[in-house]
Amino acid sequence: MENQLNLFKGKELRDLGIKKALDNAENKNEGWGNSAYLFLLEYMKTNKEFMAEEVRVSSFGIVEPPPNNRAWGAIFVRAKKNKLIKSIGFRSVKNPKAHAAPCNLWAVIS
Repeated sequence: MENQLNLFKGKELRDLGIKKALDNAENKNEGWGNSAYLFLLEYMKTNKEFMAEEVRVSSFGIVEPPPNNRAWGAIFVRAKKNKLIKSIGFRSVKNPKAHAAPCNLWAVIS
C-alpha cells in the first residue's frame, strides 16, 4: 500500500515547495519576501477580495518578479497565518497557460 493517498504527506510536500520557491527568490534578490509582503499589505488597503495572480500582476514594476511565481505562495501563507486574510472559495485563474485552474479567492479579515 505504498501508493496509498496521503493528505499529510501532500501538505508536507506543499509546504516544502513553498519554502524552496521563497528561498530561491531570496537567493536571487535578498529581501524579496519582505518586499512582496509589504506590497500585499498595501494592496489589501484598496482590494478586499482578490486572487494571488491579481496581486502578482499588480506588483509588476514595484516588486521584482521572483524566479518562480510559486514564491508568492509563501506571501499568502504568511498573511493567512497572521490572520490578515482568509480563503473564501475558488475562482478560475485568468492566465491562459494555467488552463482556468481553480485558485484561492482571498478576503481581507476586518
